[in-house]
Amino acid sequence: MKIRPACVDDASEIAEIYNHYVSAGGSTFDTIRWTESMVQRWIPPKPPGGWYVAVDDDATVIGWTTLRPISQREGFRHTCESAIYLLPAAQGRGIADPLQNAIFDHCRRHGVHHVMARIIADNQRSVAFHQRHGFETVGVQKEVGYLNKRWVDLVVMQLLVDIQIDD
Repeated sequence: MKIRPACVDDASEIAEIYNHYVSAGGSTFDTIRWTESMVQRWIPPKPPGGWYVAVDDDATVIGWTTLRPISQREGFRHTCESAIYLLPAAQGRGIADPLQNAIFDHCRRHGVHHVMARIIADNQRSVAFHQRHGFETVGVQKEVGYLNKRWVDLVVMQLLVDIQIDD
């Protein structure tokens, strides 16, 4: 397995992975399936945003991660939200750890100090993963979303990355 920056040629596989979770539910508030052309427009992103993929020995994308700004307001320029998605068959194989580390390296290179993760509260596997990587829960938004005919809570987690600011 190898981690590398995502490129537009990865768009179809990134969308396919994400669309599994849109259909399965429990990992995203999104109900709209991504298309290849949608993802192609997002890659490569303007820093501090970033996209990385995990590829297997056959160069097949088996997971991806993204870091995107939470706001265009100048005061939030050092704050981003991260997300990681894996092919279901790739779960439990240690693939998410190097993807998370790629995001942390990206943060240090591009001046991201505050990383957010917003996780559906029922997704305890993702909450535990983020805790293992140093994220802390800063709150739970009760019934913030409505999916599959029920109200859904959202866990908000954060991690502070030690960076140098050259203002």
